[in-house]
Amino acid sequence: MKMQYKKLVIIISVATLLLGFFILTLIPGGKSTNNASDAELLLNENPEINNLIAEYFTAKKTVDMESFESIVSDVTQIDKTKFSAMAAYVEDYRNINCYVIENAEKNGYRVYAKYDMKLKNIDTLAPSLTAFYVTTTSDGKYIIYLSALDEVQESFIETADENEGFKELVDEVQKSLDDAIAGDPTFRQLYQRMDREIQSASSGSAVEVENDSEETEQQ
Repeated sequence: MKMQYKKLVIIISVATLLLGFFILTLIPGGKSTNNASDAELLLNENPEINNLIAEYFTAKKTVDMESFESIVSDVTQIDKTKFSAMAAYVEDYRNINCYVIENAEKNGYRVYAKYDMKLKNIDTLAPSLTAFYVTTTSDGKYIIYLSALDEVQESFIETADENEGFKELVDEVQKSLDDAIAGDPTFRQLYQRMDREIQSASSGSAVEVENDSEETEQQ
């Protein structure tokens, strides 16, 4: 997946060929810039990062902008229109696991959150994967970074996303979602409808351009 970084972190919802399309939200972490591509993905080893990501999904579920303000660097980059469209379909975010690569040069972390999305009135879960860039503030608080990236941060993120462990996660989530779509026609129909409405909400937003907003669609 080739990413271009214009000014800030991104969340990317990835739609795959035919009926398989899963949420891959890429917000600009994981070891240093020089070895991020072959670093080990550390699973759930930082409780503070785990709590931060859990708070993010809790806020996203109800589009709680006040809660977002305390956990992201720039709340204006939260696409409220798009998140509201998603919230109409999503009941919960479950089984969240955080895989982390650390950027030692910038005290930042590439965090890949693997989770299940529970749609309303549907038992079948949607396997999903979201990538974040997490940093710490001057007082040591962890936040999701949604501000302008410098060259070192951009290089680290691009390198981290070439990591084989991350690519394996993408393949694993994609296969699980394909299986869910193939095995449950009702889930498939609702998932497709949600995807169309999210794309429609995105097209109606002036900031919905790759890397100019908090979440974008990419084939």
